[in-house]
Amino acid sequence: MYHPFSIILFTIILLFINNTFSEPTSNAGIVGEFESLSLDSKELNKLLDQIEPTINLHRYFYLNKFQKVNNLKNQIKYNYPIFELQAVEGKLQKQFLSLNGNGDNLKQPAYNSYGHHIGYQDFQIGTLYELTLFVDTTIQQSKQYETFIRNQSTTTIIEDYKSKRILESKCRYLSIKLFKDYLKLITIQQFICNDEQQNDKYDDNNNNKDILSTISSTNNIYNNNNNNNFNETIKIMSYNTWNFNEPWKDRRILMADLIEKESPDVISFQELRFSAWDSEVRSSNPIKMGEERNQVQHLFKLLGERNLKYNFVYLPSMVYPTNTGLQFEGLSIFSKHEISNTDSIKLSRDIKKTDDAHQRSCLRVEINFKKKQYNNNNNQHLEISKKINIFTSHFSLETDGSKRNAYESLNWINSFKKPHLFMGDFNLEPNENAIQFLLGNYDINNYYKHSANGNNNNNNNNNNNNNNNNNHNNNKNNLIDTWVEFSNHPNQEYEKNRQLQFLKDNEGVVSVAGIEDTDRCKETDLVNGYTFPTLYSKPSKRIDFLLRSNDQFLSLIDFKIGGRCSKLSPFNSPFYASDHTSIMATFKIN
Repeated sequence: MYHPFSIILFTIILLFINNTFSEPTSNAGIVGEFESLSLDSKELNKLLDQIEPTINLHRYFYLNKFQKVNNLKNQIKYNYPIFELQAVEGKLQKQFLSLNGNGDNLKQPAYNSYGHHIGYQDFQIGTLYELTLFVDTTIQQSKQYETFIRNQSTTTIIEDYKSKRILESKCRYLSIKLFKDYLKLITIQQFICNDEQQNDKYDDNNNNKDILSTISSTNNIYNNNNNNNFNETIKIMSYNTWNFNEPWKDRRILMADLIEKESPDVISFQELRFSAWDSEVRSSNPIKMGEERNQVQHLFKLLGERNLKYNFVYLPSMVYPTNTGLQFEGLSIFSKHEISNTDSIKLSRDIKKTDDAHQRSCLRVEINFKKKQYNNNNNQHLEISKKINIFTSHFSLETDGSKRNAYESLNWINSFKKPHLFMGDFNLEPNENAIQFLLGNYDINNYYKHSANGNNNNNNNNNNNNNNNNNHNNNKNNLIDTWVEFSNHPNQEYEKNRQLQFLKDNEGVVSVAGIEDTDRCKETDLVNGYTFPTLYSKPSKRIDFLLRSNDQFLSLIDFKIGGRCSKLSPFNSPFYASDHTSIMATFKIN
């Protein structure tokens, strides 16, 4: 399964990386121009023939209501329908890997017709297809799927008339991104279901629309003027998955169990891989292998089986050449609510610096949170909505790089309509300048002026940052740290003091057993908010953040830190869902 160029790719990278790189750039990483894609092309028809069962399977996981299975060692088989897919819009992007942003792409050897080496040519790492698909539920086959998380062979086939009706009537239009990598493995990078698609959006005047614009809600009843009494809550979670680190097969179950318990409306993930991994199940089928190597697929199906139904967007950012081939790593956002738009930017990096060599991005989705509301004026129920812009990123490890990441992200975030929620693994503690800039407490111009004292503004006591949210409330473009906002609320004073007293009484105690036995690993840390590392249930840094825009659109009502508890492996060694905790905030939508 390994590509013959894998070792050569690594060698060629070493040949190209040198000390001649220019200033930090956002032009490196995955590059390529989009091209139109003929809906009648052989390429598209072949692709749809290959991927049609898998897209239908995703749709089945999104719509079907699954029965509760208590024995996780059973292998469950599902019969699911395969409907014909028709492409409505499409474009493609041939993707390459820019090493420095100056046109130097990853290379591979080139040969003439006689097999003689004649130099090097750009190596295409894959092709991205952006498609809007119509599901024709009048044309149907069926197929059986064995869920990939079980171990033993038993059969449970569920035929549910209600589910059948839903599969035939809901989610008829899909906004899909498919990625075919250099190994010809195919995986789904975006799955957005839309119930309200209308055929008249595809007249001749709309051929040049951006694909995602065709799934945006345009009904006039979604008017913010009707939303003064919206009065709904929304749960937002952020989670670094720790890529494929072992034991992923067990960790993913813990992660799905935690998400099932909290049932967030939106989840942002960082460090999701599409790559070979140690315990992968090999297959000669390029679709199954693509699914096996994409962590997004694992989580989507695990959550779907728990009847947590999410649209998702996955954005690969970093590309690692290794001796097992290329590894892609990036960001993802899952949403129970309609995703009406999505976008992303690449953040700049300085490839000369080892800690800033990885490509960073910022991913945005706009969700449409809808509710039914009774209108007394005409005695009718109207559907109203609020749109919320949600962003996630995974910042650089290098000090200057993290400042650029913060500056570029916040500028971009503020170009969109509020409310904003910005979250992720920022690889920074609260007192560091990049975080303080996001909160409105640090002048980023100090960085751009190359101030010699620019890095000396840190406050080394994390607890002294607890009032940072109140320092610059006149700056409406800054963000608010929701953990600080929650832990400082008067309602949390008793619990915070209790935790503080426990820490004082147990100062110097390093026993893990004591923490686990008292279920302290289940608590939300109100004293320090530590999120990393989870190992031994004793995180020591707060580097994961969930920030909100400085406005009155969203009111914080709860904050939780999860994932500090371990489980024992078959070898009696503890393991955790991730090396990061999850963080989750609940808001009232005003």
